[in-house]
Amino acid sequence: MKIRLLIFLSVLLFTMTQAYAETGHIYIFVSFSMPKTSIKGWMSEAEIAHASVQIRGLVNNSFKDTIKRVGELTKDNRGGLQINPKLFEQFQINQVPAVVVTSDVSCPPNISCMAPFDVIYGDITLAYALQKIADRNDAVSAIAKNALNKLRENHAA
Repeated sequence: MKIRLLIFLSVLLFTMTQAYAETGHIYIFVSFSMPKTSIKGWMSEAEIAHASVQIRGLVNNSFKDTIKRVGELTKDNRGGLQINPKLFEQFQINQVPAVVVTSDVSCPPNISCMAPFDVIYGDITLAYALQKIADRNDAVSAIAKNALNKLRENHAA
């Protein structure tokens, strides 16, 4: 019984690891200093590609102001934002917008991320950023291609 359970857990862990390796994670880094239309565009595309939109901190160092701004951006119930200054540090993001595609999101805090990742900067479309990363044919290209396919399927529908 214990051996079957151990085998089952090993297969489950392997399957989950394979699925995770294929999907990885996509982060989109933005700032409230960007135009609202730009942020909303990133949020909309992120929702389709299953990416997460990250901001470094609070508006005016105030939760109240931040909640108000997020409310303005999400009143159409599309997308969302996460406040995570540690991700900005881990991926050494010093300008926005930025798109990061990574195969591992378990980087230690307060150091630069050592897992394979690619970053593209500029107020471009997510599809363009993903295509550029996919074209690099490196450790995270397959993740970018999968997300790009999701975007294309959604636009074709």
